[in-house]
Amino acid sequence: MKVSKYYNRIRKTLLNNKFILAGLVIILVDFAIGIVGAFWTPYPVSETFGISLPPSSAHILGTDEFGHDVLSVMMASTLTSLIVGISVGASIAIISTLIGLSGGYYGGKISGVIIDILTITALTIPGVILLVIIEAYFRAASSTINITLSYIIVVIGLAITSWAFGAKQIRAQVLSISKRDYIIASRLIGEKSWRIIFNQILPSILPLTVAQFLFGVLYGILSLITAEFWGVLPTNINNLGTMLFFISSNGAYLSNQWWWILGAIIPIMILGAGLGILNIGIDEFIDPRLKEVKPKVIPEKIVIPEEQEIIEVPMLGNYKNRK
Repeated sequence: MKVSKYYNRIRKTLLNNKFILAGLVIILVDFAIGIVGAFWTPYPVSETFGISLPPSSAHILGTDEFGHDVLSVMMASTLTSLIVGISVGASIAIISTLIGLSGGYYGGKISGVIIDILTITALTIPGVILLVIIEAYFRAASSTINITLSYIIVVIGLAITSWAFGAKQIRAQVLSISKRDYIIASRLIGEKSWRIIFNQILPSILPLTVAQFLFGVLYGILSLITAEFWGVLPTNINNLGTMLFFISSNGAYLSNQWWWILGAIIPIMILGAGLGILNIGIDEFIDPRLKEVKPKVIPEKIVIPEEQEIIEVPMLGNYKNRK
């Protein structure tokens, strides 16, 4: 299969698959909230009003324990979490794809053992726990460290501990593809390895790479929120984890401030719904048998000439008495 034909198939799938389109639209809505919030909010985030006010026409999601407008804080906090999630997802997808491709194509017992050791090591180190371990670093340097650098460290820490599972899946798929006739034929005629990998093998495992990216985005956001919720990262910046941290520390659950909680989880709910629907569409792309096949029934009209007549023929004898 030529690469151009494969990517044309991907383009047609994106345009025709209702789940992929719906998932992308929902995710874009979440990003729109974050992008708009980075430049404009209904009220300045630092402006204070009445404490713990319920939702009203002036404050759609009410105010928090500090008197800040919850909708404004939510909009200002969304983009940071989304950027970190996308960075983690892209890093996981790239690392797992490169290691899976190289390990599966070149094969060999030595490379297999090395990859197994790396994957086992990576799988045994939880990413969130790693962030907790470096908490002392953030605590000691929070007054001088650049916030951007702190997020880069978070992305690297989560990426190097989360690529292993995807790499094992991709490596197993590449091992199977490498034994097919057209790959063997390409090797025999002297085709360069990098051309075989990127032109013939990579298009076949691209859905797995996309699945790893989607997993990484959600995992990165939830891990970041968990780390911020535990107080691992500085709390002087606007993000969803910081909102949840203050919600927990101020007892919003006990005081029934549901609007504050809702403001923190709305972006997560939207993103989770979008990724889930998008994943359904990708599953259909990977396995076309999951699609609902509706047979097309074309009605056929039978034309009877006018000169022909329908004649009723009476039944001869009594059918009930014939036994």
